[in-house]
Amino acid sequence: MHKRSSIQSRQKKQKRSVDQNPRRQSTRINIYHAAGRRLSARKDVIRQLIRKALRSEGKQLAAVNIIIADDSYLRGLNERFFRKKRRTNVISFDLDEVSEIYVSQDRARDAYDIYYYILHGLLHLAGYDHRNVTERTRMHQRCLEHLENE
Repeated sequence: MHKRSSIQSRQKKQKRSVDQNPRRQSTRINIYHAAGRRLSARKDVIRQLIRKALRSEGKQLAAVNIIIADDSYLRGLNERFFRKKRRTNVISFDLDEVSEIYVSQDRARDAYDIYYYILHGLLHLAGYDHRNVTERTRMHQRCLEHLENE
């Protein structure tokens, strides 16, 4: 009986240490391509960028869905959820269990732009915003720093 309680105690301690160790908890990253054109960005690079940026920002997400779509789809989301009747390059939603980042492939000139927009959306999930010039500059700088570290 003593051995069993000691084993259970160790298992509980191990479980707690795993739960409290953010490096052990990996974010599930799903990438969906809903736009008509061929995806110019590499999925492995996207996953690596997201994981590194989350670590750097100290943000944990259980799962993040990246949806690469076209301008009309993002414009529809922008109008429906933000009451803005205009195109946008990225929209992100923090939905508790799963966060989502929608990126317009039409607005991206190349893979670098797609990576930038994904990071931009990720920074929104990490608490950044761009309501003024200072915030906009800070967010832009953080995106560039994450891209340079890749």
